[in-house]
Amino acid sequence: MKVVKQPVDMIAYFNVEGVIMPLKFRLETEDKYLKTIKVLTILYHKEEKIAGNLIRTYACTIAQDTLEKPCEIKYELNSCKWFLFKI
Repeated sequence: MKVVKQPVDMIAYFNVEGVIMPLKFRLETEDKYLKTIKVLTILYHKEEKIAGNLIRTYACTIAQDTLEKPCEIKYELNSCKWFLFKI
């Protein structure tokens, strides 16, 4: 997987335990086109501390161009920002 760390717009929900679960996200392509990508499955999620920031990391598979691809999405708890970290 390649590290991209691209900010994304996310649609997510909270499960019963209060954990945020991503559903789909929108990112801007190189030609300034907005592309919506659906999260198919979440393999695991973990919480970590990087440079003093609490970050929740999600390893999941996404549907992109009729293919299933693995990716890693990160959510910064302090700033409430989502990033597509690896694809």
